[in-house]
Amino acid sequence: MQNVGGSEKSSSPPWLPVAASVVLMIIVAFLASANARHLNNASQWRRHSTDVILAAQLFENNLLDIQRGMRGYVTLGDTNALASFNNNLAVEPQKFQLLVTLTGDNTSQQQRLKNLSVAMTTLISFDNGSIAIYRREGFAGISKLDATGESRAIFGQAHDILSQFSADEQRLWDLRDASEQEDYHYAGQLLVGCSMLAAVLLLFATYLASRELNFRRQAEAKLKQTLLLQDAILRSADYGIVATDKKGIVQTFNPAAERLLGYSADEVVGHATPMLWRDPAEIAAQAESLSQKLGAPVPASFEAIATKVLTDAIDEGEWTFIRKDGTRFPSLLVVTSLGGEKGGTVGFLGIFRDISERRRSDAEREKLITELKDNLAHIKTLSGLIPICAWCKNVRSDTGYWQTVEQYVRSHSEASFSHGVCPTCAMKFKDDISRAGPKPQSALSKA
Repeated sequence: MQNVGGSEKSSSPPWLPVAASVVLMIIVAFLASANARHLNNASQWRRHSTDVILAAQLFENNLLDIQRGMRGYVTLGDTNALASFNNNLAVEPQKFQLLVTLTGDNTSQQQRLKNLSVAMTTLISFDNGSIAIYRREGFAGISKLDATGESRAIFGQAHDILSQFSADEQRLWDLRDASEQEDYHYAGQLLVGCSMLAAVLLLFATYLASRELNFRRQAEAKLKQTLLLQDAILRSADYGIVATDKKGIVQTFNPAAERLLGYSADEVVGHATPMLWRDPAEIAAQAESLSQKLGAPVPASFEAIATKVLTDAIDEGEWTFIRKDGTRFPSLLVVTSLGGEKGGTVGFLGIFRDISERRRSDAEREKLITELKDNLAHIKTLSGLIPICAWCKNVRSDTGYWQTVEQYVRSHSEASFSHGVCPTCAMKFKDDISRAGPKPQSALSKA
């Protein structure tokens, strides 16, 4: 600044710093927007790779379950293993089609899936053949087949193709993750170096981007772990667990529920409501009770169940459930509502178990208690003061009549008498006989 006429004058236009700041902010905003789009795109691709990896893992788990089911049947004759084999075999095409859909943009992975399809066809055909051999020849036929090593070779071929598929997808995930990381760090360095005027904004944006990236990774890892844990809990639980949406459409149906009700998860998930196995008469009675309580009509449908839960926060009680084959069993059921992230109710969760055995035990216990009470009612005991004559030893009854001791005891207890003579009385009797002397002879005897 130079002093002209006693005053200082700027050597540059006063708007230049402002303009530079505005231009810098525009550039920073443009770069930030472009980088955000790039990061979002990279994140989407990485999530896509994650979905493919998870789908491949599910397919591999199902493949192993198929083999375990087949081996369990042909080596141990376990019919449950055969049922598991058929169930897992039924869902195999769906899981395979999911892999095809997810990798539609990847030519090399599509080729591997074609090879995998051929290998799976061969493997499934071999499994069915093994089952047929077992049914014809028994374990001896399976032992002879295992000795050829064909089973291991066929399974190994399918498993190797699937392992290579997963490994390549993992490498692709690593590349996309590294690309996302590289873009992120480059954007941070570029934004920090643009201008001191935008430093606070850039640091704040970097902080948010870093936090969002870490949160996303943690959320994905936690979600994956949670899903695995949830699946393990649902599969191992002895209680039937059924989750529905707000309209009552079943979303979760665990193996225990399948076993107790006779329906498979594929039959009810996304298709049916709990009304499929609930007793219509009981639901109608509940709807009528709620209608009287709320002063408004409640339909005898799933709405009665939902209304009960929403009104009382929880519905707990014993109900009659109807299996797929039409048989009925008593069940202890607890129903609660499921809350969403933003509050409100997004569905309902029901947990139940069969209490038929408990009902039988209760009935037997009540029968035993009744029998004991009846037996006790017939047991008579003597208690209190007994009014007995001091001279003849007769006892006065409750009605005022005099009875012998034997009669009184018999009427007031289960005791009975056996008569005999004690040693003292026996001696007294002998003495009396001796003092009495011989009996006089009768006139008849004298004659």
